[in-house]
Amino acid sequence: MVVRLAVVAQVVAIVSLMSACDRGPSAEDTARLAALAARIAALEQRKSLVEDANSIERLQHAYGYYIDEGLWDEAADLFAADGTIEMALDGVYAGKERVREYLYALGRGQRGLPAGRLDEHLQVMPVITVAPDGLTAKARWRAITLQGELGGEAFWGEGPYENEYVKDRGVWKIQLLHWYQALHVPYAGGWQTNPDPTLGRYVSARLPPDRPPSVDYKTWPDTYVPPFSFANPVGKYVATESGERQ
Repeated sequence: MVVRLAVVAQVVAIVSLMSACDRGPSAEDTARLAALAARIAALEQRKSLVEDANSIERLQHAYGYYIDEGLWDEAADLFAADGTIEMALDGVYAGKERVREYLYALGRGQRGLPAGRLDEHLQVMPVITVAPDGLTAKARWRAITLQGELGGEAFWGEGPYENEYVKDRGVWKIQLLHWYQALHVPYAGGWQTNPDPTLGRYVSARLPPDRPPSVDYKTWPDTYVPPFSFANPVGKYVATESGERQ
């Protein structure tokens, strides 16, 4: 904002000077005004992209809070009409209503959490990449999960998201939500003694997906690193051993 005001002040100063001198713009003045106009346009685009990234971060955080509380309808309404969800290795569920159906299946057909049940999904480590046109975006997140029931079993887990978003009539929505399950293990004993008992599958046996999993991988104790949706933020400035820039 400070930079933008400084640029505007320069434009005003040039225009005022031309008016005081009662003359039209010189070639130099025209060039300076054109350069300043281009700088303002660049700042406006940068401002829009920052606002878009903030909106996407708010959107994803809202998803996490709704999932925490078993608010499946609110979570499903964050998706675009043709949005998809793919959790672990359950497969792809396409369309907002199928997303809703899948979330309700995860919640055992009930809205909200019963007393004594925990289902936390922390949404952390966002790296958001907004397309230059400001209409689509991709983001990598990490989920840390804490789940279980009082007097029963407890689990914790984690894994990255690679998500896509779309701006629909000025509103950002989830176009594709894909969570890669790294591990989901009993709290008792932790990951140092337990393999992942779910193998990444939760409800697909009783609610068949629209498409099979888009990526075939194994969960803990195996490891899988999904491709990053963002470029190395400093790699292009770092020379490789051959002396070339990445």
